[in-house]
Amino acid sequence: MKSIPVSILLASVILGISFIIGCFFLSNQESVNEPAQVAQEEVAKDKVLMTIQETAEYLSMTEEQVMSIIHAEQRSFAASGSFNGTMFPFIKVQDEFFISRNELLLWAQDASVYNRRYVNGQLQ
Repeated sequence: MKSIPVSILLASVILGISFIIGCFFLSNQESVNEPAQVAQEEVAKDKVLMTIQETAEYLSMTEEQVMSIIHAEQRSFAASGSFNGTMFPFIKVQDEFFISRNELLLWAQDASVYNRRYVNGQLQ
C-alpha cells in the first residue's frame, strides 16, 4: 500500500519538472524570434522609401486604395493643370512605385486639412 502513494508522488514530481523544462524551452524560443522581428521593424522604420505594399500597411489601407489615390491625384492634375495642396509623394522607377516616408506624413496632414475624398478612383 505504501508503494502507491510514493509512485504517485514520483510521477507528480516528474510531471512538474517536465512542465517547468517545457516552459523554459518555449520562453527561450520566443526570445530568439523577438530580436529578428524587432530588427526587421527597425530597418523598415529607417527606410526612406517604401514600396506600395509597405505604404499600404503603414496607412492601414490596401494596395489598391493607395494606387487609386495616386491615379486620382494624377488625373486631377492632368485635367486642371494644377493641384490644391500636397500631392501623394511617390517616385516611379521602371514599373515600381516608391513612396517617401517623411513626405507621406506631410501628405496625410494636408489631405486631412483639405478633407480630401477619394471615391471610385476620383478625387472629389
